[in-house]
Amino acid sequence: MKPVNVAVIGWGNFFKHIHEQTLHELLVAEKCRLRAVCVRTPATRDALVQAHGADYGTADYREVLRDPQVDAILIGAPHDVQALYALEALRAGKWVYVEKPMFAEEATPVAYFEQFQQLGLPARERLAVGLNKRFAPAYRELRTIAAGWQGIKSIRMSIVDDAWRWGAKYPPGFLFGLDVCHWTDLGRWFTGAEIAAISCLNPQVEDSLVTMQMTDNSVVSIFLSGNGTMDMIKDELHITTGGRRCASVFDYVQMEIFGGTKREVRTYAANTQYGGDEKNVQAITAGGLEALRAIRREVFDRYLRVQQTPNAAEESYLKRNLPNFMRPQGWKESLDYFIETVADGQPLTESAGYRDAYIAYVFLEAAKLSVAQGGAFVPLPAVA
Repeated sequence: MKPVNVAVIGWGNFFKHIHEQTLHELLVAEKCRLRAVCVRTPATRDALVQAHGADYGTADYREVLRDPQVDAILIGAPHDVQALYALEALRAGKWVYVEKPMFAEEATPVAYFEQFQQLGLPARERLAVGLNKRFAPAYRELRTIAAGWQGIKSIRMSIVDDAWRWGAKYPPGFLFGLDVCHWTDLGRWFTGAEIAAISCLNPQVEDSLVTMQMTDNSVVSIFLSGNGTMDMIKDELHITTGGRRCASVFDYVQMEIFGGTKREVRTYAANTQYGGDEKNVQAITAGGLEALRAIRREVFDRYLRVQQTPNAAEESYLKRNLPNFMRPQGWKESLDYFIETVADGQPLTESAGYRDAYIAYVFLEAAKLSVAQGGAFVPLPAVA
């Protein structure tokens, strides 16, 4: 099979943490070739070209779109230009993987959505949006299992992050705008239903409590907080079903299934998404949730010591071993699927698309209205 010629537009901190390792593995496996790198800073551009064997670098994304040898574009640029770049790449005949949330207020989302609709099949079949959680191995297995349990009736998600630490440079309330798209997408993906109405409350800055009433009468609740710490389990997902079978997934590394003839626990291998000492990766893969809990505690203790007494070696360890980047959240699987599907020339049926990203934007607008009305339920308009 001929390797896919890939170009990357925007290789900032997010792309480095989320996709660089997976792209490197795909290059080593010769599933793709890095044709071009498009970043603004000359020194960064040259370093990336040399490090990853790209054919060339450029500061002009249009040069990449004009290149007839480029099959697929990976867009890691800031969210206010993601829709623009994705639209122009599709018009240039490329396959596109664009990071979330794609639709942002400053990017005139309604106008862009209409343009994607006008493109027809190419926009529906050749565009993947980085709502990667639906590719997490635990979630995919849970969705398959739950299909035989008479339907999911409720989902409760809790996401407690330490965004106060890593997101201090962003304006207040940033976490909800950038991250809730994942959880709205999961609610729709798990239930197979659309969002009929939502209620949203903000107990404090970077805390949000959302209830989503789905069109099939199932209910999804989301608690998203940026006021946690590294020693906490970040992600929990719990479901109940019509067949009185229930399940819980903790931090993507462990699922517990309830209602069977015996206790059932399934574990999932750690992910070396961005760094991670091998001993930690092996410990999580072998020991599951308890091992991850222990590593979270150790990392947080190191963080506290560094705050008291700066230490270069400790700071280096922390940068390599952030627990959130050791969990199998679907980043690797989503990009693997994209490259394999492009190589096969088949439609992207498993990835989130532009409609999913636009529904997340519509949700955000409804959430603002709900907060202004003290948490009142606000109906979501249907999206074609």
